[in-house]
Amino acid sequence: MAPLEGVRVIDLTIWMSGAIGAMLLGDLGADVIKIEGPTGDPIRRYVPIGATDSASAPGGVNYAYALCNRNKRQVTLDLRDPGDRDRLYELVRDADVCITSMRADTLTSLGIDEQSIKSVNPAIVYARAGGLGHTGPRAADRCQDMLGMAYAGLLFTASPEPDEPFAPPGAINDVLTGTMTAFGVLAALLQRQQSGHGETVQASLLHTALWTQLIQLGTAANAPQVLVPASSRRDPRSPGVNQYKCSDGRWLAVAAVTADAWALFTETLDLRFTDPETGGPLSYAGVLAHAADVREALDEYFAKQPLSHWLDRLEAAGVWCTPVNTLAEVMTDEHVRANEYLSTLDDGLRTVAMPFTLDGYEAPARAARRPGEDNDEVLGGDSGMAD
Repeated sequence: MAPLEGVRVIDLTIWMSGAIGAMLLGDLGADVIKIEGPTGDPIRRYVPIGATDSASAPGGVNYAYALCNRNKRQVTLDLRDPGDRDRLYELVRDADVCITSMRADTLTSLGIDEQSIKSVNPAIVYARAGGLGHTGPRAADRCQDMLGMAYAGLLFTASPEPDEPFAPPGAINDVLTGTMTAFGVLAALLQRQQSGHGETVQASLLHTALWTQLIQLGTAANAPQVLVPASSRRDPRSPGVNQYKCSDGRWLAVAAVTADAWALFTETLDLRFTDPETGGPLSYAGVLAHAADVREALDEYFAKQPLSHWLDRLEAAGVWCTPVNTLAEVMTDEHVRANEYLSTLDDGLRTVAMPFTLDGYEAPARAARRPGEDNDEVLGGDSGMAD
């Protein structure tokens, strides 16, 4: 039995963050009904990630839409039309969760703000994802993945340049905000079992970007004097926590994070470093003080042998290390395959599987739907998605 079997979710999201939250609930077996307007979710027209300009084009695939909307049914409704809005409310009456990611003024104009939805179904869990937060002076600001990270300071935290921001690729803030939204909805459903009332979940791109920096921001808030600014691989905080290029062109990542781990690392490699000031052995404090020089010596050392040589040697000694894989290497990696971390949807689209496993449960693998594909089934009163 699916963990969320019998739970119905109304997905009123656009773009990525909220859609990913609803998708995870669908992965867990919820009946997710995605409602789109006559022109569709705007992400269907997001060209840079897509192979075509629309997921509805014949034979077309828009990866931005497809990768955020598996395991859902799709209904097209014009919520500016009173009749279609009533059809939505009929679905809401029998639903357990409503998720949206629109701005407050849009929600109100469409009649899908929290007050309107809960007036139809007071027991529903109402969740909003995205934005900079749903109260405060910037609650109405337009926001997306990178903008949330920018406001949270993450672009400087993640940058190798102290005075220049850097935006990590891959919509990671959208993905994590969607994950947090699903997490909050699960907590709200449990809380509803005790209270009997519909709860409200708020997840923002700003809050997620702050959460991502839990250690960095917490250090800055409590002990700013010990906060070491971001640096590049060539100027590491510690040469024992870095990446090194091997003779075959592949990279090795090592994580000797303590003095004892550094000692094991250097002993395994039969390396000795000399203090340039005293001429004696370089202490661990000295290693950190001369990190760039030690890194340069390690660059030369690791360049002498291929990756497999170093992995065999370090792993046998218990040193923390791993290959630095490209995405192409990840997709064919034996370990990734063994854990079934990637999956293939029923239309052949390859994607990342649900980010955890449950014994005895296999998540469905239904591809994202085309506009209006499930109108007859859903609006005709069918109770669930066919396998």
